[in-house]
Amino acid sequence: MWVDNANQDDERWYARLLAQHPGLASLGTFAPWDLVDRYAGRGLIKGYILYRRDRSVGDDHPGRLNGSVNVATSLAGILDAIIVDEDLEPAARTHGLKLLLDARDKTPQWCFDTYRSQFNRRMLCTQDPRKPHVRDLAIAHQVFTLYGPAEPLAAAMAWLEPLSPILGWNGGDEYDNTDLATRFGHFQTATDWCMNLPVLMAGSEQLPLPKAGNLDPRTIDWHDSRSAVSFIDTDGDNVQWWQGSFFSGTDSYWGSPARGTLPFGWSACFAQLAQLCPQAIDHAFATRTPNDSLIEWGGGYYYPDRFGLQRANRWDLVAGQARRTLALMAKTNSRIIGFNFSQWDSPDARRACALFAGQTDRLLAILAFQYSGYEAGAGKVFWVQDRNGNDVPVISARYDIWEHANDRERVGTPAKVARAIQQTVAQAPPGQPRYDWVIAHVWSYFRRVPGTDEDAENMPQNNAAAHGGVRGYLPVTWCAERLPANIRAVSPEELVWRIRMQHDPVQTQKLIGQLR
Repeated sequence: MWVDNANQDDERWYARLLAQHPGLASLGTFAPWDLVDRYAGRGLIKGYILYRRDRSVGDDHPGRLNGSVNVATSLAGILDAIIVDEDLEPAARTHGLKLLLDARDKTPQWCFDTYRSQFNRRMLCTQDPRKPHVRDLAIAHQVFTLYGPAEPLAAAMAWLEPLSPILGWNGGDEYDNTDLATRFGHFQTATDWCMNLPVLMAGSEQLPLPKAGNLDPRTIDWHDSRSAVSFIDTDGDNVQWWQGSFFSGTDSYWGSPARGTLPFGWSACFAQLAQLCPQAIDHAFATRTPNDSLIEWGGGYYYPDRFGLQRANRWDLVAGQARRTLALMAKTNSRIIGFNFSQWDSPDARRACALFAGQTDRLLAILAFQYSGYEAGAGKVFWVQDRNGNDVPVISARYDIWEHANDRERVGTPAKVARAIQQTVAQAPPGQPRYDWVIAHVWSYFRRVPGTDEDAENMPQNNAAAHGGVRGYLPVTWCAERLPANIRAVSPEELVWRIRMQHDPVQTQKLIGQLR
């Protein structure tokens, strides 16, 4: 069943789905209770589970942390039931449905203890009780669903089979939630606003995906010895953003009229979209400009340096996650991956990167940034080897475009970052160009203010768009425009090839010579 939610991108994916599968036919539009009658008549619906709708407001309201709707969601697929708010119970009875379970006084702990053996151990869902989103997928896969940091969350993470996705998004601290999943060898999907995934993902394993036309390093002007920077945006691991609003609109992101004027790296969750919404990948490749690069962002949201810490076979799990991610990356010919680390250059981070690179001979680079202080690596590079013994760079972000952060050394407004880039290049030894990358925070709003006042581009973030604030792609162009002629903006691929050539010209030239 397709739920029309008036989302422009969602409807675009639906049209692509129908074109990809000509055997599908739309049977029309049905009212909810008509659908209930239809499927109850076929024996697919055995009855209903009763829950109490959460009417709280605000973030992480204590009364919402363990809503009965999550108990109902957890058990609907097991009991072949629809979930019904208590206000709708009279209608359910009118349609001849029987009450299978009253979940209004049931806790997630009771639910987990009672039905643990019947839940799918390859997926978990953490979802705000106020949101109907992604529950269709959780129900279809008989997934235990809960919300908040309290038990049985940690017990469920430990019970879940390693390398499992976490649907939805949990309340509370982002790092703590992601770290908990990471330590047990799982990954976040950020799917809490997704809809219609069971339809969009149908048949995805059989669908061919477009291949990235990666930069041919033989086309690089190696006589150009100027310093260079690449700009790459954040949050590409956010599935609900890429499925639901990343492409639509004409201001901030893919829909920006300025897109294509500057070499730019778009972080993307293609390893997840290949399974959940391949239509979005098709659209991205069909509409990109020559200046748009698409970079795999983690293959899910987790911290590689802490992955599987609470499992006895943690490094086997890192290697397994790497093989699965690399196989999905190969479907689109993606060759660069970005990772969010807890500590970007720790011994565990280095070992995780070495294991990741060692599973393939196709990886060009790993881009590294740190959760607390994206720019913590200051542009430093360490090297790991692929399975053929070739060096692969792990390149840390040196700069970060982020609102109200000018007090940090290489972070702040577009004007501040442009000045920091110029200072770095000016301080470099003669004859040694700098090759660095800038991570641009996609949710930071700025105002356009020419001149030398580096604080002038900052603005209050609350309701910023209504006051002329701009975020996403355009502020990056303001930064690039301030760079002098001796510093170029280049694609992430060119930046990587130049770093590799600077590190080992003989090996790099040999690799270039082997390209077909």
